[in-house]
Amino acid sequence: MDNLSIREIAFLAALNDNQALKRQGYAEYFRDPAVLRDLYADTFEPGAKPRRAYPGPLIARAEEIREKGLLAFYIDTLTGYRQKGVRILPVFDAGYPGRLLGIRDPPFLLYQVGREETLAKPAVAVVGTRTISRAGIERARETVDLLVRLGYVVVSGLALGTDACAHTAAIDCGGETVAVLPGDVTVVVPGENRTLAASIAGSGSLLGEITHLAGMHKGRFLERNRITSGLSDGVVVIETGKSGGSVRQAETAFRQGRPVYVLEPDCSDAKAVAGYQHLVSCGAIPVESPGGLSPHFARMQHPPSRVTTLADFW
Repeated sequence: MDNLSIREIAFLAALNDNQALKRQGYAEYFRDPAVLRDLYADTFEPGAKPRRAYPGPLIARAEEIREKGLLAFYIDTLTGYRQKGVRILPVFDAGYPGRLLGIRDPPFLLYQVGREETLAKPAVAVVGTRTISRAGIERARETVDLLVRLGYVVVSGLALGTDACAHTAAIDCGGETVAVLPGDVTVVVPGENRTLAASIAGSGSLLGEITHLAGMHKGRFLERNRITSGLSDGVVVIETGKSGGSVRQAETAFRQGRPVYVLEPDCSDAKAVAGYQHLVSCGAIPVESPGGLSPHFARMQHPPSRVTTLADFW
């Protein structure tokens, strides 16, 4: 990490836990690790003259961290993460996902558990309702199978319903999958998906942007949407109502300039039809069936994102 000390990285983690700073786009400042080093020194080792000028909100949060003695808590937290095998990825780290650098409000730092190389591969987000229908489950499986065969990593949010189905399907067909968590990467939400999370870490990645010190609230589920779509070349909505988390995810993707595809639902499912029509009216690309996604996603010019088996050699 460019020879930065644990204190300096912990300082960045403390700044990163403030969502308002990320909304200001301050990650751009920290792409140069020298800025972090100087801000840390000016905060905790002040001299006669500041080493450089900083935005007011950054200074205010830095002073709060110093005055409240928060740094020690972050040092303990990051030390614990490392002991648990959590990889810490500052925005200037070579392992930080390049696609996230292109969104308006990227995290200053990420926490990752699992295979390091997964985050560097092309990806597609697959999302939908928590109360997915039987037909929706089948469409999700077909969609994921297609994406894996085309060479994509499948990204979702580890929620019940569609998310869990997408992650499971990716693993079952030998693919890789990334679960973007709303909170601490070592605390799986919902608890029912802990076993699935362990499987994801073995064949892909668990990803988070905040520590437990930031605290959880409903807004965290919306904040992580920008990471889910930000990591991806596109978002596929399997099934949704006219409102809810999947619609909010689609709205985030639209703002980021990511294409959104929505699968045509069973005409007998009035709620899913209403959600489908709403997303199409907002600019989503309608797709009749999972196979209809093929023209939209070119086969990647690299080995498929699935585990090679003996069958590949026959």
